[in-house]
Amino acid sequence: MAEKKFIFVCCGAGKLTSFMAAEGIKKGLKEKGIIKDVKIQHGLISEVPRYESQIDILVCSTNYRKKHAFPVLNGMAFVVQDKEGEEKLINELVEILKDIN
Repeated sequence: MAEKKFIFVCCGAGKLTSFMAAEGIKKGLKEKGIIKDVKIQHGLISEVPRYESQIDILVCSTNYRKKHAFPVLNGMAFVVQDKEGEEKLINELVEILKDIN
């Protein structure tokens, strides 16, 4: 069995906005039929270094400019309920996941 890809969703406090984005991403990837191949976890932006060696994709619901070897995406669309932005992010995630499989 292939190892699940790890998406870490973060925000400043690791509570509400990262949770909202993570749940939206889970729903969107489930609709695309690829949720079983992905592990999604939400938390603090300060936890990124802790998970850095495991992260395949980082989604932040805050401004984050640090460079990493993995893609860093903005997840604010799920916080502000921007349906077009949500769909764009899900499609971006699907394409990235295809490329890293």
